[in-house]
Amino acid sequence: MPKNVWLVFVALAGLSWGTYVPLIFYGGSELISNPKFQTPARVLAILCVGVAYFAIGVVYPAIYLLRLPKQDRPERSLSGLLFSGLAGAAGAIGAICVIFATSNAVIAANNAGQPPGTYKLFIAPLIFGLAPVINTLVSIVWHPKKGEPFHFGWQAPNSLLWIGIICVGFGAGLVLYSKGLLEEKSVAQTTEVTSKPTLGETLVEGFAGSAPWLLFVTCAGLAWGTYVPLIFYGGSELGGKPSSRLLAILCVGLAYFVLAVVFPVLYLSSVPEEQQPRWSSLSGLTFSGLAGAAGAIGAICVIFATKSAIEAAKATGLPPATYKLYIAPLIFGLAPVINTLVSMVWHPLPGQPLHFGLLLPHWTLWLGIVLVGVGAALVLYSKELSESAPAPRPALEAAKP
Repeated sequence: MPKNVWLVFVALAGLSWGTYVPLIFYGGSELISNPKFQTPARVLAILCVGVAYFAIGVVYPAIYLLRLPKQDRPERSLSGLLFSGLAGAAGAIGAICVIFATSNAVIAANNAGQPPGTYKLFIAPLIFGLAPVINTLVSIVWHPKKGEPFHFGWQAPNSLLWIGIICVGFGAGLVLYSKGLLEEKSVAQTTEVTSKPTLGETLVEGFAGSAPWLLFVTCAGLAWGTYVPLIFYGGSELGGKPSSRLLAILCVGLAYFVLAVVFPVLYLSSVPEEQQPRWSSLSGLTFSGLAGAAGAIGAICVIFATKSAIEAAKATGLPPATYKLYIAPLIFGLAPVINTLVSMVWHPLPGQPLHFGLLLPHWTLWLGIVLVGVGAALVLYSKELSESAPAPRPALEAAKP
């Protein structure tokens, strides 16, 4: 049905963001020239992400907007430009934090004598569990209006929404935990392990002294959790024309360009030659760029999902933001499932990006997928309940006998 077109964009966003982590992890690892100096390689990976965002999120929208007749161009709203740019900054900061969280977790595990994936397996569950909660909390207390960005209030959602978010978060954690178990198994098959630590020991040792990567994980969850509310308000401030969302995308791309292109170029230009990453690694540059393209496509799909959700709500006589509340929980429920399914079949090796094989999953994978599905269904069901609920009558009319 036309009113559910926004769910298609939600699915595409989940698919794009679900493939981001495996792409950027492999691309970044291929750019490392010296294991002692991994930061320059990660910064080069960020640069590739930023370039892809610039091409998809700046060049194309700019060309399209310049070709529009004057009457079809979006409004020039300072607050709209500002909040759309802040959304792009949030997305870029989240992407950067994921890269550094992964690299710091691997370093911490190596320093502790643990397999590289010991701490890394906790990163994505924390991010995909934290981000939708942050998003929902922001959405139910922050209700900006046209020209009034700092309008706050409490909008109590249906109770099933909270249950759905809990199921999605817990399911996402189990899905990505099973992914970590698969990585642990593959490491154990290729290395001699004299004593395998218990899960409790791994948790205690992993979180003890792991402040750097946990800080990056928290920042990524906060950044990606605030992206949707920011881009929703920024886009709405730019007017209701179809071109308004493209201008919002342009602002997101410009923010990515500043954070993920300008700063990395300045940093890499100051790095000594012996610490420079592998600029000659075609596979590293390619897959890091593909990760950026996936992230940009996901961001664009979020924008169009928001636009379609608003149109669907208006078509059914509901407040414009009625469906917007459900976009992020669904995306962050789908993305970790896609992430794990990709990791089950794609196992790139150094210099061999197209290395595939099937790893039998741990039972926690299937339980996680079921929980994510149940959570997404509850989120959708709570949406339907909100849609079918009668609109409240004005106070004066309600007081009449």
